Amino acid sequence: MFHNLWLRIKGVLARMGIIQSIKQVADVASLPVDDAEMNRIATWMSLYQGNPSWINEEWDDFKDHHHVSQIMSMHMPKVSAKKMATLVFNQAATITAYESGKEPQPGKTSPDDDQNGPNQMLQQIFEHNHFTVNFERWLEYAFATGGIVAVEYVNNGEVKIRFATADAVIPLSQDANGITECVIASTKVVNSHHYTLLEWHQEDETAYLIKNQLYKSTSTDGSDLGVEVPLSEIYPNLKPKVRYLKAQYTRPTFQYLKPNIANNFNLDSPLGVPIYANALDTLQMLDETYNSLMQEIIMGKRRIAVPDYMLQGEMNPTTGKRKWRVDWQERVYLPLKVDRNGQGNQDIKDLTLPLRTDQLIATINSLLRIYAAQIGFSAGAFSFDGESVQTATEVVSQNSETYQTKNSHETLVARFIQDVATSCLELAKNATSVPYSDTADVTINVNFDDSIAKDRDENAKYYQTLNGNKALMPHIESIKRANSLDDKTAQQWLDQINDEEQPDADVDDLISKNAGEDDADAG
Repeated sequence: MFHNLWLRIKGVLARMGIIQSIKQVADVASLPVDDAEMNRIATWMSLYQGNPSWINEEWDDFKDHHHVSQIMSMHMPKVSAKKMATLVFNQAATITAYESGKEPQPGKTSPDDDQNGPNQMLQQIFEHNHFTVNFERWLEYAFATGGIVAVEYVNNGEVKIRFATADAVIPLSQDANGITECVIASTKVVNSHHYTLLEWHQEDETAYLIKNQLYKSTSTDGSDLGVEVPLSEIYPNLKPKVRYLKAQYTRPTFQYLKPNIANNFNLDSPLGVPIYANALDTLQMLDETYNSLMQEIIMGKRRIAVPDYMLQGEMNPTTGKRKWRVDWQERVYLPLKVDRNGQGNQDIKDLTLPLRTDQLIATINSLLRIYAAQIGFSAGAFSFDGESVQTATEVVSQNSETYQTKNSHETLVARFIQDVATSCLELAKNATSVPYSDTADVTINVNFDDSIAKDRDENAKYYQTLNGNKALMPHIESIKRANSLDDKTAQQWLDQINDEEQPDADVDDLISKNAGEDDADAG
């Protein structure tokens, strides 16, 4: 997204005294990232966008003409990142805020539990920002590029949430919990001029500080950062500096999310890595094998060798050479001179080569199993049928690799959502333009929907077998979970079900009654 952004921003960092040199920052201890780190992010971004380093193939033809062509790609970084994002978060997930100390207790929930001031405000903010709709897409970017950042702010009396990809974030400092200060860059083209907004998130002992700087490129293609210009040039309502007192805010108004994968490239880096960071060799082999399969189909076209007198030709007046061609629309039989034994002077030969599609498809499926293991999916998560990549629709049990990986990522995703929600409520409470006066001291509950990732039937059969085929949970609990109900409503449903069911008549009563009637008739 930001071509050479790191190189351009380093000059600003140097002028601000954050780093001493713009040539090499690897030796600067105060900055938690270096050139190699930012270059890796650029590589991962190119992979996700379908432009890996191996995408272009160079070759020379028999006339010694040099050619550069693009090989066919399976786009597995996109496929796998999308699959993981869908498994971890979808629109069926629920996010609820409760005032601290007033969280509903297990077995005592009611329909009114979420009808509190903080939760109503949070749901309004999320709805206006289309959070549940957009977050799955941004989560895909996080799994594909190593991380995303969310920023909360107030605009026209409303709390807003915006996101940025990994290549737009430069960490300035960190602690045990992750990034504490950073620079977030965004670009914009107005009247053919390229602008870059640098949003500095820093802190001192008493407040969280945000400083905005706008730069206007001096080149026509925006290849340089340019010179600093007033914010009012394109952002008339943006303040140069904003200060959030720590007495009112418990955390910065930005949050960084990364996949729950250790960064083995830089052990001290606060930045994350994409799920396929350690599978680049496999990705290259997949693309090359897939390209071979496509070339096999092209090269498998029928080829027939015939005597030249059977072909149509026309003379090139410039070179004086005859050019032979075949008219595929011809529907008239042409005579072929042969002797009485049916043999001609020259035989017609079919030179068509047999296709190796079965072997190549088998190779692709083998590579897909290796790739699945490298990124934390079960062996059968991906398969290739010769036309497209298929993904498994469900995870068989809680012991599967995919299910465990999904749960691992959910840990950081839940914390990220909780921090975003808390910052939104703190902004709403402390901003005079937002009509909200309730508390921001809340507990955020994130309930992920596991229905698309877990085969409940197989899981229930497993535990029921261990339990001697006895019931696994009370009836009211199954009603509550199956329909996402609170305890009070589930009890009402159970009572209604019991009222609607007709009790079976006792067999002994029926026998006694019939026997008595028979005796009476006999008397």
